[in-house]
Amino acid sequence: MIIVISTIFIVNKNSTNNEIVMQDNKKQINNSFLTLMLEQSDGTYQESTSNTWPGEGYIFNKELSSCQNGGELDYDSENNKVILYNNKSDGCYVYFDLYNKPTINSINLGEVTNNSINITVSATNGTNPISNYYYIINDETPVSTTSNTYTFSGLSAGQIYTIKVYAVDTEGFSSDTSSLSVETESIVYLADYIKNTVYQGDGINGLYYHDGQGSYTNADQEAGDNSYRYSGTNPNNYVCFGSDASICPSDNLYRIIGVFGNEIKLIKSASLGNYYWSGSSSNTSHTWSGSTLNTGTLNGTYLNGLQYTWSNIIEITNWKVGGTYFSNSATAKQYYDAEVENDNSNTIYSAKIGLMYISDYGYAASPNYWTEALYYYDNIRDNNWMYSGSSEWTIFPNLGFPDGAFAVYFGSIDSRMVYRLHATRPVFYLNSNVQYASGSGTQSDPIRIKID
Repeated sequence: MIIVISTIFIVNKNSTNNEIVMQDNKKQINNSFLTLMLEQSDGTYQESTSNTWPGEGYIFNKELSSCQNGGELDYDSENNKVILYNNKSDGCYVYFDLYNKPTINSINLGEVTNNSINITVSATNGTNPISNYYYIINDETPVSTTSNTYTFSGLSAGQIYTIKVYAVDTEGFSSDTSSLSVETESIVYLADYIKNTVYQGDGINGLYYHDGQGSYTNADQEAGDNSYRYSGTNPNNYVCFGSDASICPSDNLYRIIGVFGNEIKLIKSASLGNYYWSGSSSNTSHTWSGSTLNTGTLNGTYLNGLQYTWSNIIEITNWKVGGTYFSNSATAKQYYDAEVENDNSNTIYSAKIGLMYISDYGYAASPNYWTEALYYYDNIRDNNWMYSGSSEWTIFPNLGFPDGAFAVYFGSIDSRMVYRLHATRPVFYLNSNVQYASGSGTQSDPIRIKID
């Protein structure tokens, strides 16, 4: 009886004595055991006398490589080893073809922000074209894409990140890996902080993105202006404005209505007091430009009372003040549309300080109430963080009455005479350069603004 034992031999070129090493038992075999054949530029093959395997510029040719006694050869390119599968010693020919892998020439930085890094890779095809690029940040799982441009997002501000890139051609051969280190900006703009950190999806942290394409209840009633608005009972949208005291004074607490473009819209948490919208008797002006509340109180006494450091970061705004007609069936979306129509030189007023729009109040309620008429919002005022507990003026005149303006009247939107006394909370937009400093947005830990 003859017993045949099958053995796997792994052979390496020994760089010191030009011999083949069989790794299963460390037995050394004369290199006549193996002949190395390298492709030349004219396509022919020539025997090599080198005692090392070819590296860059060659790939193993499995089809041509063979052994006299039927052994099978394979090549471990990662460890630079030829593997022989055979049941006895054999004489083998190992063929390598000329082959150029892809080359990464450079990694070029595009935009670097406080939470993202954009790069563009310059690469050259080898023997075959590049099929995919692989992007790695801080040794995380590679991301594969066919594009030579990629943006890493969701990063932390002021952090150094190591970025690695390699390319793979259509035959699966990889380029060498190139890398660079990049530090994200330490600046965190408040608008970016809200949009990129606080906003984690519609409804999370009380924020909703009004792009008109939400998947939640009544998303078709969104403003559709790409704003981010706080909605619901009591979201964490507090900001300390006008003070850098370690504990924010209650009079300096404001709340974020939303992010509009790159500007944050704030409303004072507490009322300044009760004021007439305009005048103290009938037949007074019910246009915002002629309103004593506008010129005398908000853009007069209140604005002048702010320190310059703080008033300087308030943006001059074109307030839409043309007004509309009262309707006991109008929803937040319908009032918003009426406000948008007030966007020409005859219906705007430029100033730093204004009041809430009717739609601001409407959209501050939970989305499941956005189909409700604002006239009946008194029934759901506990689900609206903007409700202050009393009657309060909006900026919009009522075109149906010569001395009427809209107000939040114990939770609902109603028309009130301009010479009535109602609570007043200043509203304004911070300019887009305002930076986030700290804070979670709760009343006890309000967002702090970085002031230079």
